Amino acid sequence: MALICSPCNAKLNPKPRIRLLSLSAIPNVLNFRSPPSISFCSSLNYSEFSRVVRPLRGTDFQTRRRLKSVYCGAAATGAAATDHYSTLNVSRNATLQEIKVSYKKLARKYHPDVNKNPGSEEKFKEISAAYEVLSDDEKRSLYDQFGEAGLQGEYDVRSSGSPGVDPFEIFDAFFGGSDGLYGERDGIGGINLNKRSGRNQNLDIHYDLHLSFEESVFGGEKEIQLFCFEACENCDGTGAKTSNCIKVCASCHGKGGVVQTQRTPFGMMSQVSTCSECGGDGKVITELCQSCGGSGQMKSFRKMDIVIPPGVSDGATMRIQREGSFDKKRRMAGNLYVTLRVDEKHGIRRDGIHLYSNISIDYTEAILGTIVKVETVEGLKDLRIPAGVQPGDKVSLSRMGVPNINKPSVRGDHLFIVNVQIPTSIRG
Repeated sequence: MALICSPCNAKLNPKPRIRLLSLSAIPNVLNFRSPPSISFCSSLNYSEFSRVVRPLRGTDFQTRRRLKSVYCGAAATGAAATDHYSTLNVSRNATLQEIKVSYKKLARKYHPDVNKNPGSEEKFKEISAAYEVLSDDEKRSLYDQFGEAGLQGEYDVRSSGSPGVDPFEIFDAFFGGSDGLYGERDGIGGINLNKRSGRNQNLDIHYDLHLSFEESVFGGEKEIQLFCFEACENCDGTGAKTSNCIKVCASCHGKGGVVQTQRTPFGMMSQVSTCSECGGDGKVITELCQSCGGSGQMKSFRKMDIVIPPGVSDGATMRIQREGSFDKKRRMAGNLYVTLRVDEKHGIRRDGIHLYSNISIDYTEAILGTIVKVETVEGLKDLRIPAGVQPGDKVSLSRMGVPNINKPSVRGDHLFIVNVQIPTSIRG
């Protein structure tokens, strides 16, 4: 006989084994003002759960009703929850290296561009979501303790995770992105500090790097100098004049969030929002640092070496993670985006991995064949013109073009379009 939960009328398995809650999370879920004086196991069946609830008969009805609702919700969704460890085929005590190795293998196998079988894209998304959680220490800890609900903020636990993760962005970040690069952007030459909204505001840096034609073909290493923001030395990134000027926020009492509770026909409903007084930091500054104006950051110069892979194209943008400005107060770093500007080379044009040039020979050389000196990205080379070549024919120097950025061992050709000079008159 099926059990029916009186609060929500949901059918319950008489003996469902589920991971319910941890002690520290229960007060938040039930909106208790103080922790209840009861003990909870990490997993309970319904009869065990009922015995735990009995001591709460003296508690108000709405509290006991919410407690049962928590159990019902967990029982209803627990069986359908995704196990990230099983998705990546790793154990729960797997190391970060083991997780990375497994993700690399599975992501390549199920990537939609490689695997055209039905369901491969959904499997790829599951693998990416699992890796995004298990590769982050904080998210993994929340997942191990609370399951998916902990990542969604159901237990009022702060998390920097984003529920809308792009699986292809994770793949690009792990494997180096598309062609080892990351998109393209329009912009003006020079340095531009990006001012996009969000938690990384002012932390990303954009830099335009100019390359010669040869450098774009063969790659190399370039030293760049850029503006960035570093932690203010006077306040050590806090933004306060002294440590005594940092106070606990009176509105949220240092929690960073404000709980608003209202009575509804379904019971007391609570909503947590970011504290407007402290912006979610839990602290307020009574007197700002005069050096940085309270921002905690100072503009500075930085030198760094950039490795250019062979075969890059004009307008491509390299993303270098966590090499942007650093906000010490929030312990966050932006990314560095280096947009490549490739100079043109006279007499040589590029199309994909192949190079093209025009050459002119006279009609006798076209008839008899010849060897001419031609300019390539590796200097002057001998090009053999076969006898009987026709105007517009292409003669190539194999493997003298541009390397394939995904497979540097594969290199294009340099093709020469022949122009035959025919005299208007022949004198004997």
